[in-house]
Amino acid sequence: MDRKDKVQAGGTSCNLDYLLINLGRNEEAAKRLVHLFLDNYPNLIGRLDESLANRDIPTLQRVVHDIRGSCVLFSARDCLDQTHRIENMLRDALVLKEEGGKGIDWENELVALRESLARMVNELKHYLGDGTASA
Repeated sequence: MDRKDKVQAGGTSCNLDYLLINLGRNEEAAKRLVHLFLDNYPNLIGRLDESLANRDIPTLQRVVHDIRGSCVLFSARDCLDQTHRIENMLRDALVLKEEGGKGIDWENELVALRESLARMVNELKHYLGDGTASA
């Protein structure tokens, strides 16, 4: 079973052990970072929705970049793959000066990213011991 199959089958999407190693095994610091992300998550999704609704490609690019930073922090490989793919599309749309990414169904393109984020949020809530984990 490869990593993508494991993630789709409900396996882990984050490597929190890597985060802990980088923090010198300081679990309290890791939990603070998780709390910060989870607290900011609704705002992040709001910014994503607003930029998408406005077809504001530069802002959408910044939001996806912010999401990528969280994916890196929590070693969420699937999420990171999605953000990288979308950032490349956004960069191409900006280079080609396509108004609103003409011809690209951004809503459809962001479905996999939203799913990856939802898995990441659930996993982070589980890490904190929140049994009501749902994005």
